[in-house]
Parts: sequence; structure tokens; C-alpha cells
Amino acid sequence: MKNDPKLVDLAELKRLMDGVELVDDKSNEYINARWLKYVEWWDWRSTTAKRRYLALRSAVVIGGALIPAFVGLREAKYFGSYDWVFSIASIIASLVVAVCAGLESLFGFGDIWREKRNAAEILKSEGFAFLQLGGGYEHFQSHKEAHKTFVKNVEDIIRGEIKDYILAVAPQSPSGGRGSGTSATEQ
Repeated sequence: MKNDPKLVDLAELKRLMDGVELVDDKSNEYINARWLKYVEWWDWRSTTAKRRYLALRSAVVIGGALIPAFVGLREAKYFGSYDWVFSIASIIASLVVAVCAGLESLFGFGDIWREKRNAAEILKSEGFAFLQLGGGYEHFQSHKEAHKTFVKNVEDIIRGEIKDYILAVAPQSPSGGRGSGTSATEQ
């Protein structure tokens, strides 16, 4: 059985980062407790939201295709006294489509999927740049020297993502702008 490729292989990321020599154990703890945990969290949120989004969208597409078929079969009057079954089936399919479309609109799983995948990939990319001393780290001679910049960059990414999330879930005021409302409890 072949292993499916993963966008985020946490064991491999941890193994790679464990080989980096840093100033002290606290620095290594930061990588595992903060950087790696956020990569894991955002990857999980993205994967979960994608599954939910695709399930709801699939139900909408399949139900949307079935409704005219059920209506057509009912109107054909081919099944005689059982034609009513197609009326009930079209009503049920219509309800499934409406509920699934409403849930996707309410919870925004498609937006969450794309947003969290983007966040996980940006954070993962920052880790690889640090690991290779490339990108914004190319002027450093060692990981020890680059660590503070890595911490700053990771925290900036996390803060930016949290800010974007809070703005996205803040209720809109009647004037169309975002109100102060309640804050989100889950990112």
C-alpha cells in the first residue's frame, strides 16, 4: 500500500528542526511549542474545513442535479400510482440543497479551508527559510544568529492571522463596517 503524500508531515518537520543547533533548550522548545504547533493547528483546521466544504458542496451539486430529474419523472406519469414518490423525493432533495448551501454560507468552510491552508503554508515556508538560512535569513551565519529574527517573523505571521480572523468573524454594523461585537473564541 502506497503512502499518500502530505502537505504537512509533522514528524519530518520536527526531525529537521531537531537537527538545528540553537542557543539553548528554550529556543528549541519555542520551535516545537509555537511554530510547529501552529503549523499543525492550521493544517488540521484547513483539512477539516476542506472535508466539510466538499461534503456540503457535493450534496448541493448532487441534490441540484436530482431535483429536475425527480420533477421530470413525476411529470412523465410513467409510474402511475407511484408518481407521488418523485414529488416527495424532489422536496427532500430541495431541502438538502437548501440546508447544505445555508450551512456552507453560515460557517464559511470554503473560506476557512483556503485561509488556514494559506496560513499553514506561509508558516511552514518561514520554517524552511530559517532551516536553510535562505530568504530573509541568508545574511546570518548560523541558526543561533537567525533565531530571534525567526521568532519575530513567526509571531508576526501568527498575529496577522489572528487579526485577520477576528476581523472576518466580527459582526458587521448596520452601516456595513465591522463592529466591535463579540470576539471569536476559536481560531
